[in-house]
Amino acid sequence: SESRVGSLVGHTATVITPIPPAGVGEIAYVQGGTRYTAPAREPNGMAVKNGQTVTITRISESQFFVSPL
Repeated sequence: SESRVGSLVGHTATVITPIPPAGVGEIAYVQGGTRYTAPAREPNGMAVKNGQTVTITRISESQFFVSPL
């Protein structure tokens, strides 16, 4: 549900498909013991490598914005 997704801001996730500069990759995160994946981008347009741990900073519709730790 949307309320559960909104509660993910501030949680960590792992990049499973690299995020290219100004592009979209994919993250995996765990919520309630279940692993989920979602499209993600870095808000400043920076690249993020596969396997990098990130923090979910914002969610807009189905797109997650993440910052590397």
